[in-house]
Amino acid sequence: MEPRHSDRSVPPSTGVVVDRRGTGRARLPRPRAVLKQLGVWIPLLLLAVWTIGPLLIALSTSLKMPAAVFGQPGLIPQDPTWAAYSRLLTRPGFRTALLNSVILGFGTISLTLVLGVPAAYAFARLRFFSRHLLLVFILLPRLVPSLGLMVPLYRMAAALGVLDSRLTLIVCYTGILLPVAIWLLVGFFQQIPITLEEAAAVDGANLWKRLRYVVLPLSVPALTTIAVLGFREAWQEFELVLVLTTQPSSRTLPYELFRLLGDAHGGVPDFPMEAAFALFTMAPLILVYMWVERYVVGGITAGSVKS
Repeated sequence: MEPRHSDRSVPPSTGVVVDRRGTGRARLPRPRAVLKQLGVWIPLLLLAVWTIGPLLIALSTSLKMPAAVFGQPGLIPQDPTWAAYSRLLTRPGFRTALLNSVILGFGTISLTLVLGVPAAYAFARLRFFSRHLLLVFILLPRLVPSLGLMVPLYRMAAALGVLDSRLTLIVCYTGILLPVAIWLLVGFFQQIPITLEEAAAVDGANLWKRLRYVVLPLSVPALTTIAVLGFREAWQEFELVLVLTTQPSSRTLPYELFRLLGDAHGGVPDFPMEAAFALFTMAPLILVYMWVERYVVGGITAGSVKS
């Protein structure tokens, strides 16, 4: 017997929806679906313009001469030049401020992790009196604005004779970031199955080895997030640097940018160098975020596969 063929031929996949009633007319997308897509793409487009627009304007300004900022208001410079970046790199105090910002960033990361990991592990694994109440009290310092800490911290630093010290700034930054770090790590440590640590204890691993070889490798995403927050906190902080430093050798990039505002180049405000300074300050954070995104995904994937 010959196989039966369907009376209706199946049209090739062309991306056009054909009416099932056999009229052959393509159905247009429903208005509700169109509005739903517009409701998603329009906010994303506005967010992209809001984020990228100022960066493009700053980049355009940094490639102009001071007199051409208002004389040539277009986004594309007519005669682009790197003179603003050359003046920035040769500016007195810039390299010292850059070095101080880098040292403060990595110092804050190190001290935050050294103090935060044991504290968070104790809250996540140990059972002691008023554990939840203490965990709530840890967040109380975050409720105090940084401006409210300026006078007390200055008086303490002046009484101890530790003004103009990088270690003083690192300790202050760590005290601001540590409550958030502990809360993030506590939630992450509690998600790690305790059976993994129990199996390691059966094999003879003590508390330090369980933390070092079991808990920390699985906590790479959380540790990386805290490291990024710590670096950002130290990189862009301004108020405490303004209060706790008096010497140019102790200041950071945000303070140097503050001092740069109002400087004139040939009688004209040097807006190109200000824009170059702002871009140069943001570039490390952007690169760190780009690197961390891939690193966090890789850490999650590696931690979810058993060897």
